[in-house]
This record gives sequence, structure tokens and C-alpha cells, in this order.
Amino acid sequence: RESTIMKHVFKYLKITVFIALVVLSSIGMGQEINHGNPKYNPKNLEEAVSQLSIVLSDSTKQEISSMTEEEFVGNAHLSLGMWIRNEWRLWKGGDLVDYFESMGIFHPDDMSGIILTSYYRELQGQEWQVDEQVQHCKQFWNERQDYIYRLENDTAFAHAEKERYEQLNREMNERTKNQYPIGTQVRAWVDYSILGDRSEVVGEIIGWRSKQSSVKSRIGSSQGPLVTSEFLEANIRIIEYKDIKKQKRIERYIKRHNGEMWVSASLIEPIE
Repeated sequence: RESTIMKHVFKYLKITVFIALVVLSSIGMGQEINHGNPKYNPKNLEEAVSQLSIVLSDSTKQEISSMTEEEFVGNAHLSLGMWIRNEWRLWKGGDLVDYFESMGIFHPDDMSGIILTSYYRELQGQEWQVDEQVQHCKQFWNERQDYIYRLENDTAFAHAEKERYEQLNREMNERTKNQYPIGTQVRAWVDYSILGDRSEVVGEIIGWRSKQSSVKSRIGSSQGPLVTSEFLEANIRIIEYKDIKKQKRIERYIKRHNGEMWVSASLIEPIE
């Protein structure tokens, strides 16, 4: 199951990169793909969907159509969605923002999400179901406000949420250890400078350890309960440095001992 999940994660990352590339090629270069004005800022949802049809190429539309709605909307959030929020000034106001606010939608992320969802459904020949999308956004914020209120005012609820958060953290670490049993060969990215520069290595997992964060964080809001997170690290016996020129810098920086090094679990991947 975990292997399947990771495959989906990598698939989504590839989709995100793809969408970013098509946005740059179709929009960032100022290229007019279809008839119309690609620089026009739409004033409502119908115009927004029409504008995406103008600025995106036919091949891009075909690629988008081959994805599920969840894949496209989720992974376009930081690429095409970001372009929509910035280029159409959703953070600064204007006709399009006024249009969404008149519907009770006030966050730019929700605005771009509705645009992306409606565009995808238009490509698929489906009804946009705008009222349903708007209601979903409103329900999210209502539930979030209720959740934050309870965190800040209900001591028993806040304590239970703290316990739940810390238990989920521990369970996630256990799933990671089960996904990569001792003896598994993995790819890992390791630091070699204080600037956060990293290089890829291949190694074998020979052990695990959990470290408590020295800084506690709050969940929900600045008044939410303080929680302690455990960070999982893998002890890896190095098999190969992908960039041999970085080997000595890596060994000096992380104080490699007996051919082994500790690496954050978030920085390892399976070898395909």
C-alpha cells in the first residue's frame, strides 16, 4: 500500500512540473495560442474559463483532459493556479475579485480553485456546478472557524486534538519505517553546506531513530494547543555518491562515520 502511495506522490509531482512547464510555454512567453487577447483580465467566471481556453494550447488541453479532476486541480494550484492569482490580481482586488466576493468567496485560493475546476469540467463537457463549488468553499471556512473556536475555548477538545496530532505523527513515522525495512536501498538527498545545498546519494538503510523537535508548534491558530513533533531519521550506509565531486564536502559537513550518515526520512525515496 505504501509503495502505491509513493508512486502516486511521484506521479503528482510530475504532473505539477508538467503544468508549470505548459504555463510557462503557453503564457509566460506571451504567445497567443488561439484567437483573442491572451492578456485580457476576465471580469467573471465565464470570461475566466474562456481566457484559459485562449491562452492554453490544444496539446495542453489534451494533457489536462487525460488527468482526473483531483489531479489537475490539486497539482495546478502552485502553477497555473498561481498564475491565475497573480496575473488576474486576485490578491489585489478588481472586477473578478468583486464578482467572487458577491458570491461569498473571499480567498484567492478558493477563487482560482473554482476557476480551475470549472475549466476542467468545461473541457470534459460537464456542468460546472458553480453553486455546489461555492457551497463547498463556504462549508470549509465555516467548519474551520468552528474548529479554531473549539481549540481556543474548549480545553478538553484542545487536549484531545493535541493527542490526536501527536499520535498521527507517530503513526506516520511507523508507516515510513514499514515502507523502508532495514536493508532497503534508497535514494537520499544530503546536505553539504549551511546554505541548504544538497546532493543525491544511494545507500542502504541500516537503522532508524526518532528525534523530538526542540521547538513546539501550535495547531489550528496562534492560540491553539502546543504540540511536540517527532522527526524520523534513517541511518544509511552509503553505496554511491551521484556527484563524486561533492563527496568530501558531504562527509565534512555531516560528519560521516564508518561510511554511515543520518538522513531525514523526508529526504529519501525508493529506487525505481
